[in-house]
This record gives sequence, structure tokens and C-alpha cells, in this order.
Amino acid sequence: MNKTIEKENIKSNNMFKILKGIILSILITLLGLLILAIVITYTNVSESIIPIAVTIITAISILIGSFFSTINIQKNGLLNGFAVGFTYI
Repeated sequence: MNKTIEKENIKSNNMFKILKGIILSILITLLGLLILAIVITYTNVSESIIPIAVTIITAISILIGSFFSTINIQKNGLLNGFAVGFTYI
């Protein structure tokens, strides 16, 4: 009985860490897009870089969020990283 409760606690704790990774990814994306908007607004940077920059910002955000969620879980890293990326998208 004790092991069942312990497994459920571990699962809920892992889900919380994945959720934290998703939130971190979203916050990094928002910050990156804000910086991009400021750069495009106040400099002579062409607007044609927007699609590439958004893709790079999104990829880096997902990578960082996945990294921080899986580093804390230390098990099934690829699966947990995929969960962060899939849920983010």
C-alpha cells in the first residue's frame, strides 16, 4: 500500500516538474519575442527576419524548458523532454 502511494507522489511530482518546464519555456518565449519586437521597432533590422527569429526563439525556449524539467526528474529524460515540447506546441 505504501509503495502505491509513493509511486503516485512521484508521478504527481514529475508532472509538476514538467509543468514548470512548460511555464519556463513560455516565459522565455515571451521575453525573446519582446526583445525581438524592441529590436525591430527601434533599429533598421529588416522585418524579413521575423519568421526565422521566431523559430529560433521557440526552439531555444523548448530546449531550455525541457532541459530544466528533465534535469530535475533524472529519469526518462527523452520522454519528459518530449512531453514539454509537445505540450508547448
